[in-house]
Amino acid sequence: MSGPLLLRRRIRRTKRAALPLAASLFLAAPVALAQVAPRGARLSYTRGPGTEGCPEEPSLRGIVASQLGGVDPFVPDGAWHVEVVIQRKGPAFQGEIALHDRDGRELGRQELSSPICGVLVEDIGLSLSVVMRPLLPPRPAPGSASTSPPSGPQPPSAPGDAAPPVSPDPPPRAPASKPPHPVAAPARPVPRPRPPPDRPRLQLGAGVLLGAGVAPSVAVGFSGFAGARWERFSLSLEARGDLPIDGEPYRGWTISALSGSLVPCGHADWFFGCAVATAGGVWHARESTGRERALPYAALGLRAGLEVPLSARLAAQLTGDLSINTVRPSYRLLHGAGWKAAPVSEALALRLVAFF
Repeated sequence: MSGPLLLRRRIRRTKRAALPLAASLFLAAPVALAQVAPRGARLSYTRGPGTEGCPEEPSLRGIVASQLGGVDPFVPDGAWHVEVVIQRKGPAFQGEIALHDRDGRELGRQELSSPICGVLVEDIGLSLSVVMRPLLPPRPAPGSASTSPPSGPQPPSAPGDAAPPVSPDPPPRAPASKPPHPVAAPARPVPRPRPPPDRPRLQLGAGVLLGAGVAPSVAVGFSGFAGARWERFSLSLEARGDLPIDGEPYRGWTISALSGSLVPCGHADWFFGCAVATAGGVWHARESTGRERALPYAALGLRAGLEVPLSARLAAQLTGDLSINTVRPSYRLLHGAGWKAAPVSEALALRLVAFF
């Protein structure tokens, strides 16, 4: 992507982020400007639960300073008070900016949101850089340097010294060359800090499921998983157990299954999709004798799911799996009746997920 196109997109993004707050500040400007001296503002930066991986306060201050020529407008004794609160709202992050005058009256408020916390903090910094620009201390003009005061009176001459004769028309002096005024070096912009890498969180889940295609009939089972969760990606190890069932032609026999899966997923808001690699076994047990036989089982498949946030640390998942049985268990009885797993298996599951 070309540089001019990136610049135009950045300008549009800055205007979109800062316009609501700047508009509300304009409505309060007649009162605010009468009270506030250009001495900056105090900053309060708060991160709520679930936002431990978001950029810290120095990163936000660096973003604002980089937009203001390297000047940090936030000082401990500033006349204004800027409050920034970042919270997690389901799969996304929400930031709230509030401006108060020295008496605590609210001058403006704005809310921003983004599924990536680093992008949200950058938008907050762009918005604050527009609002904080009027609070910067004015830079001195190049010619405003005060001239040095005239030197004190000359000491009187000694009595014996004769004063030199003063010519009525002193020769004109050559105009003294004016020393060049030192030009202040331009402020070096502070490099924008990169947002910290997205830190994974621990996720634990468990639920019930209905499965078909592995056993002779629909089986009820349970599943549980543990893994790591990023903003857009997760990786989990999952265990599944199907309760024993019996059915034709297996009267007197029970069939159960136990398997484990590796599940990488990609997430977008409330929706996610996964690849599922499963390996395990199917157990045949005779009720009368207790005889058991284990058969290997393996499958590769895909999963589609919906994740509904219930709180900052809890969500509900509804998933559907469609897998190709690469290793199909089969069993044949003595009288000739037999069974073999279907080529394709399906599963529908409902789980609760906790994030830490």
